[in-house]
Amino acid sequence: MALALPMLLTACGGGDPEPADAAKNPAAPALREVTHDLGTVKVPTEPEAVIALDEVAGLTLLSLGIEPDAVYLASAQPRAQEILAAHGVELRKIEVGKTPELERLTEDDPDLLVGTGAAGATGQNYKSLSRLAPTVVLPIEGEWREIVRRTAGFFGEKELGERQITAAETVLGTAADAVEGERTLSLLGNSFGSNDFTMPPHVPISTLIAEAGFTRPAFQQKEAEGYSVPLSKEYLPEQDAELIVVPRGEFYTPDALTDNPAFTATGKVVTPDADVWFGMSGFAFYASAHDLRTLASGKGELSSAGNIQDIWTAFLGATKA
Repeated sequence: MALALPMLLTACGGGDPEPADAAKNPAAPALREVTHDLGTVKVPTEPEAVIALDEVAGLTLLSLGIEPDAVYLASAQPRAQEILAAHGVELRKIEVGKTPELERLTEDDPDLLVGTGAAGATGQNYKSLSRLAPTVVLPIEGEWREIVRRTAGFFGEKELGERQITAAETVLGTAADAVEGERTLSLLGNSFGSNDFTMPPHVPISTLIAEAGFTRPAFQQKEAEGYSVPLSKEYLPEQDAELIVVPRGEFYTPDALTDNPAFTATGKVVTPDADVWFGMSGFAFYASAHDLRTLASGKGELSSAGNIQDIWTAFLGATKA
């Protein structure tokens, strides 16, 4: 944990020196106390060298008005990479799921490190990272509004966080208005070509689907622990719906699921971007709401490499003070 350098002032009449007030002394950086999933840390209120340890952290920082000095590509999210690159952020390749070598980070001399998920690489290496610089771990579990509020609060941007929530709620409301009667939506996924899964009701994307006015298949309404529910082939026939969403991404392959002989669904299959639907940031929630509005109204295009910059621009406009 990096601490403010102690500064001494000499009283006009002499006597023992007293500690300087960091807010009054420009040489002592002002600090904010942040409590995240792995502990409490004091971080600079105006950091000068910020390193994001994955794309989700990088995009989250950018959405809160903080441009990271560099972002390590540890989460393999092409859409986030494209947005960050368009803002001129330096992108650094690294093995997916890993954190940078401490020697490399030491050369960067950061005053703030930001990563995503207590169970991920940042969480696993939290102690060593924290010895180098104040390290903040962004939440990925909980109600989507609470994730946005907590994250924005870490960086002193509570009002901006509320605007991000309002922006997503507005789009979700438009989607719900377009849903007439009961319309079913099945959310499925396939990772690495072999793992079929769905998402339980409590995770953020599931609650966004419900707020947009869609009804999930009965199987997907069952409560389950964890972030995803594995689907063996005997359960695939129970996943049918009017709309079947199977996001596509770097490690997500819709065809591996839909080509399975056990997949007998008759609904319309759509493949929006996995970075959006499985994302855990204010922008991902907004972009998911955009896609849900598109599905509800039948107008517009689902998230993809071709329009992600437009969705990002709309998000920034909707959250501007």
